[in-house]
Amino acid sequence: MAKDQLIKNQPSKIIKPGYRNLVIVFMSLALVLIVLILYFALSQAEIEIKPDYLKQQVGFAVQVIDQNVFAETTDNSQKIPGSLKEIEVQAAREFPASQKTVAQAKASGELVVHNDYGQPQPLVSRTRFQSPEGLIFRSVEGITVPAKGQATVAVEADGTEAAYEIGPAKFILPALSEWRKQYVYAASLKPMAKKTSTKFEITTADVNRATAELKEQLTAEARAELAKSLTENQSLLEQSFSSQTLEAKVDPSATAGSASLRSGQAEKFTLALKLKIKALAIDENQLKQQVGANLPEIYKQRYTLTQIDPSSFTYEVTYLEHNSENLLAQIKGEYNLTVTSLNINKTELKGLSAKAAEAYLKSLGQIKEVRVRLPFWTNYLPALEDKINIRIK
Repeated sequence: MAKDQLIKNQPSKIIKPGYRNLVIVFMSLALVLIVLILYFALSQAEIEIKPDYLKQQVGFAVQVIDQNVFAETTDNSQKIPGSLKEIEVQAAREFPASQKTVAQAKASGELVVHNDYGQPQPLVSRTRFQSPEGLIFRSVEGITVPAKGQATVAVEADGTEAAYEIGPAKFILPALSEWRKQYVYAASLKPMAKKTSTKFEITTADVNRATAELKEQLTAEARAELAKSLTENQSLLEQSFSSQTLEAKVDPSATAGSASLRSGQAEKFTLALKLKIKALAIDENQLKQQVGANLPEIYKQRYTLTQIDPSSFTYEVTYLEHNSENLLAQIKGEYNLTVTSLNINKTELKGLSAKAAEAYLKSLGQIKEVRVRLPFWTNYLPALEDKINIRIK
C-alpha cells in the first residue's frame, strides 16, 4: 500500500503532444540550416581556362650604368647596373698549310745510262735521249757515267703529248757519234708517266681560319679568367664579348695581305696572337625584370594577359664610351611575348550548368580550352560570385 502511494506521488515525465511537435520543427529547421550552411560553404566551382595566346616579338632597349654609381642615379627607368671587364691574353699555335695535288705537264722517269767505253762519259744537263719511236727526253741534271759502268739519271719529255707516256725501252744519245753510240746508251726499267706531287701553300684563307680558331681559344680563356671576378648573381653577357687585336704574327716568311702568303714544302705555319678582350657583367634576371616592368602601353590595357618567354631574349650590345652619365653600354634586343584579352563577367556564370558555362566562356573568343569542376552533389554553378574561382593557365 505504501509502495503504491509512493508511485502516485512522483511527477509525470510524459511530454504533451503540442510540445513534442514544436521540438521536432525546431530540430528540422536547425538541420535544414546546417545543410544550407554546408552547401554554400562547400559548393564552389573551379573553372580552369587556357587562353588562345598570340605570339608576338617585342623589342626593347636597356642602358647599363656603372654599378659603382648606380645608386646615385635619379632616374633608373630602363637602366640596370653592371660592370665592364677587360683582360689581355696571348697564345701561339701551329696550323696546317693548304695542300694540293699537282699533275706534271710532261711525262718523266728514270734512265740507266751504260758506258762500255774505257773512259768516263760526262753528260750535261738537258742531254737528249731518243726512244725507238723518235721521242726525245732530256736529262734533268748533269752526270758523269764512269768507265765500264753505269749511272741513273732523271729525264723529262720534250713535249706534253700523251704519246710520251711509253713503257720500258732502250734509248740512244743523238748527240754522240755513231761510233760512240755503240758504247754509250740508256734504258728505262719503268714506264714514263705524268706524275703527281703534293705542294703546300700558306694562303690568306689559312691565316684567317687559324686566326678565328685562336681567337675562339683565347676568348674561352678570357671568359674563364673574367668569371673569377664576378659578384653574386652576375654573369658575362655572351653577346657583349669584343676583342681588339694588339699583335698578330704569322710565320716570319709569310706576308699578310697577299692571296698566296707562301708556297713551297712548309706543311705548317705558326700564328701568334695578342688580344684585348672586354665583356659586360650584369644580372640577366634583373635585365629581364626591367624589360617586363616596362612593357609597351598597348600590353597594359585592362583585361590583357601577357606572358614573356624568358628563354627567347636576344641581345645586341653597343658600348658607350666617354659620356658624362657613367653609361657603359646599351643593350637592344627582342623577346617573345604571348598576349590575349579576356573579359569574364562572373555574374553571367551564376547558376549555369557546367556545359552552359563552358559554352558561354568559349563564346568570348581567344579561349582555347575550358574545364569546369563542380561538387559531386550538384550540376550547377553557385549563385554567389565569390564561390566561382577562375584560374588562368
